[in-house]
Amino acid sequence: MDALKTRLLQVFQFTKNFLQQHNLRYIGCGGTVLGAIRHKGFIPWDDDIDLYMPRADYERLLKLAPEFQGSGYELLHWDIQSPTLNSHYYMPFAKIADCSSTIWEFKHLPFLFGISIDIFPLDEFDESDEAITARQYRSHYYFDKYLNAVSHYNLSDMLQSLCKADVHRLGVQVLSKWRSRCPEKYLQAFRQFEQGYKNNDPGPKCVCVTQWEGRIFQSEWFRDVIEVPFENTTLIIPRDWNAYLSTLYGDYMQLPPEEKRVSHPHYFFDMNCRLTLDDAKRRLTT
Repeated sequence: MDALKTRLLQVFQFTKNFLQQHNLRYIGCGGTVLGAIRHKGFIPWDDDIDLYMPRADYERLLKLAPEFQGSGYELLHWDIQSPTLNSHYYMPFAKIADCSSTIWEFKHLPFLFGISIDIFPLDEFDESDEAITARQYRSHYYFDKYLNAVSHYNLSDMLQSLCKADVHRLGVQVLSKWRSRCPEKYLQAFRQFEQGYKNNDPGPKCVCVTQWEGRIFQSEWFRDVIEVPFENTTLIIPRDWNAYLSTLYGDYMQLPPEEKRVSHPHYFFDMNCRLTLDDAKRRLTT
C-alpha cells in the first residue's frame, strides 16, 4: 500500500473513533463500498474514502467542530471557521482532514486542506423519483454558481480558452470574474435551498442531494448495516450492499477499461507539512 493510502486509513481510523465516541452513525458509500466488496479495501487506482451520514448525525457532527482542536485533525465545512483554510471552502459536503499535509486540488480553486475523507449528508424523502431528481438538479444549479464565484481565472487562462475556441470555458471564466464580487450571495442561496429539505421526516427513499449521479436509494438499505473488512480495519456498509452497488454501478464486479482507472488529480500535494497558499505557489515556481 502506498503512503497516501496509509495516511488516509489513519484519517479514517480517527474518524471512526470520533464518531463512535459521540454515538454518530456513518455508512460507507460509492467507490469505498465497491472497494470493500471487490478488493477488500481501496480500489487499486483510487485514493479516497467516502462516507454517508444520516442528516441528523451529520448536523450533530458539524456542531462538534471545536472538539477537533489539538487532535491533529480538523472538520471542514463552509459553515465552520477554520484557522488553516485560507479562504472560501468550496465543497457542498464536509471533510475530516489531517493538519500535517497540503492538498491543492485544482489550479482555479486555490484553497488548501490536508489529506482527508469526504462525508456526505444522506436525506430521506417521501416523494416521487422525479421530484427528488429535480431537487438534485436544483442543488447542482445553486452550487455551480457558488463554485464559479470562488474560482480564480487569470487573463492567461482566458486567452488560452480563446485560442482554443473553447467558447463554453471562456464563458465560465468571464462569469467567474463577475460573480466573484459576491460569492456569499450564491452560498446563501444554496443554504436556503438546503434548508427546505434537511429537516425531512423519515421516508422510503433516500439520496445525497449534493451528489448528481441521479441515483435514488431505498432508505432501508442504510438502516440495516453490516461491518466488513477494509484493508487493516473495518467499514460499515449497507447489509444489502448488492442492491446498493447494482443501483449505483450495474455490473459492479466488472473492472472498468484501463483508460478509466485513474486517481484523483492534485495540482499540488505535500504529504509532510501544511503550507500556506503563498508557500505552495512559491514551491510550484521553483
